[in-house]
Amino acid sequence: MSQITKRALAASLKKMMEKKPLSKITVTDLAQECGINRHTFYYHFRDIYDLVQWIFVSETESVLEKTRAEKSWEQGMKFLFDYALDNKKFIMGTFRSTSKEHLTKFMIRQIFILIRNVVEMESQDIEISEEKKEFVAMFYTHGLGGIVMDWIEKDMRQEPDELIDMICALIQGEGKAMLRRFADN
Repeated sequence: MSQITKRALAASLKKMMEKKPLSKITVTDLAQECGINRHTFYYHFRDIYDLVQWIFVSETESVLEKTRAEKSWEQGMKFLFDYALDNKKFIMGTFRSTSKEHLTKFMIRQIFILIRNVVEMESQDIEISEEKKEFVAMFYTHGLGGIVMDWIEKDMRQEPDELIDMICALIQGEGKAMLRRFADN
């Protein structure tokens, strides 16, 4: 029953965000829309922003897990771009609200996981500390995260495949070279 309630709240929030900004939606509005009381909402979520975070994670987790297993950051990025386009009103509503930081943190976290897997794979034959691998992953994560957030800010106009191709052209072979420069030996 718990997942059903969470999904109903998520669907209601997305529906309401088509008509009004996130900052104008209250827990009472959501509870009324779902036919539950406010206490039921708080049983599942701390606040509306916690619900927003849950939506991002629950709707993307399984596909991103698959792309991580395949060690394909390009597929993971393609999925994140497609997810944003498929949920454009929700994403733009979140981006334009006071909870923009939730969207940014979510994107950065997902991109980091994708990139960290690539760094791990690329560093198998290089003697390098975990701290340095983490630094390289963060460097690329913030670059890609900035591109994604700029793309969202510009109303998602550029084609995701075009962006991914440009990113690939920029960083092809650079990750391994950077890891070698950071090698511990």
